[in-house]
Amino acid sequence: MKRRYMKQQWTLRFKKLGLIEEGAVRIAPLMIFTGDNNTGKSYVMTLLWGVIALGRSLFPTSIPESDSYRQCEKWLGSFSQEGEDEKMLLPEDEEVFVRWFGDVLNQRRQTLCDELFGENAVRLRELRITDFVRERPLSLRWNKDAAEGSRYSSGEHYVRFPLPSSPPPRAEVYRMIQYLTWKLIMDDLSAPLYPPRSPVKTVPPGEILYLPAARTGFVLLRKTLVSAALSMGGESVPLLLPVRRFVQRLLTLSFKEKNRFSAFADILERRILRGHIHPDGAPLPEYRYSPQGQDNEALPLWRTSSLVTELAPLLVFLRGNDDFRSLIIEEPEAHLHLEIQRELARLLVRLVNSGLPVWITTHGDTFFQQVSNLVKASAMDDAALSRLDLEPEESIQPERVSAWHFRRVSASSGRDRTEISPLHADHDGIAATAFNAAIAELTRQTLDLSPDDEA
Repeated sequence: MKRRYMKQQWTLRFKKLGLIEEGAVRIAPLMIFTGDNNTGKSYVMTLLWGVIALGRSLFPTSIPESDSYRQCEKWLGSFSQEGEDEKMLLPEDEEVFVRWFGDVLNQRRQTLCDELFGENAVRLRELRITDFVRERPLSLRWNKDAAEGSRYSSGEHYVRFPLPSSPPPRAEVYRMIQYLTWKLIMDDLSAPLYPPRSPVKTVPPGEILYLPAARTGFVLLRKTLVSAALSMGGESVPLLLPVRRFVQRLLTLSFKEKNRFSAFADILERRILRGHIHPDGAPLPEYRYSPQGQDNEALPLWRTSSLVTELAPLLVFLRGNDDFRSLIIEEPEAHLHLEIQRELARLLVRLVNSGLPVWITTHGDTFFQQVSNLVKASAMDDAALSRLDLEPEESIQPERVSAWHFRRVSASSGRDRTEISPLHADHDGIAATAFNAAIAELTRQTLDLSPDDEA
């Protein structure tokens, strides 16, 4: 299998998010947040989701007059005057557009927080994207054959605009700069700047998918939510915006046996669920579970084990018609036996290696250790992997992994705060300092409670 990964990495920096006075996380194809309870892991994931899902809507409606935006205009204007058909963006060129988008985020940070968390519930002091790196340069092309006013287009590593016969009006230049900036920074992480509209779905195709910790209950109560006439806008529902979006997507989800992720759904059912989840055929279907070898026995999900209900949301989205380009999962290890956690970690790494960024919050030391082992396995050849009952697609290079430890500390003022620290990943795995202290204390207590062998 040819491995595909997101083309860009960047750091999200913020100040004053809950208990976090100042924090920064760097995205990677596989990203893990771990650490103490109630330290802000879900808040940071929600903020990341918001930047990626809603950033398209934060561009100012009128042409900006900031210095950072004028640098973007200057760059695009100089290229159009050079008479070239194509130009690659060098790192210093990328920085021009990233700096402007960082200014936009910072200026609109309260609007974003109000949408995500509720009006004035969170008041960030600062929000920016920095340290941008793209693995392969993005190219800007002029399409000489396109009529003026034609639609913009893009490919894996380029953006193409119709070549203007004369200097375009500033409003048109602004549209080009927005399009180029969004492609450069977000690319395949979420919906394009101008997503196709659907008369049925309110969520743009490609939008990053958030599977919240409470996903099981939403799946079990799917019909109840519809009968209660849950507002598709969701403003009246007291949930964080990514959770409301998850519910909206769940209510409009159609089941498909074959799609982009069907092979991964097959693995999930065969290795982990040991059975098949399928709709019952009703116009608004209930999902049922048939154990392996018992296709004639279909149980409603509410009569199945916590293993099945916990993983059903992931399965139905892998089987569904929902178009998502990246995935956030809160506590994927919840309610799972240690062996099942290991299998799930292998499946998620497979998804990452197929080109789907997967970002996780976890408290599970066994789950975390299994991911660490899959990082270590990337240094082994196929024969060594086979002896460990691993396949090449179930290992991942350390440079594709970003891990962060959230730790609650007491300040001199008496007010607790959260510190976010990177966990180093290399061919020895991911440094597990997040769990060492708790495991050491548990071991000490266990030894103290053990009978004295000499007594």
